[in-house]
Amino acid sequence: MLRPGGQVLVAEHALAPDEAVVKWQHRLDGLWGKIAGGCHINRNIRMLVENSPLIITRWQGMYLPNTPKVAGYNVWGVAQLA
Repeated sequence: MLRPGGQVLVAEHALAPDEAVVKWQHRLDGLWGKIAGGCHINRNIRMLVENSPLIITRWQGMYLPNTPKVAGYNVWGVAQLA
């Protein structure tokens, strides 16, 4: 439940912006989920939030340093109920 004006904080692994990395994310997602507690590395988190009743107010994404790109693209953001 989220009251009107309430915020959702987002911090997630996400689908990378680079097509070559995306191919590997799709290939390795099932295995990654088994070794990382069900985590998915190939979800377009921004699109999922945009397709909800939430409005994004802040958003950023980047590859984490010292992390393989296939598992290292992360997003952070704030969204709120309209």
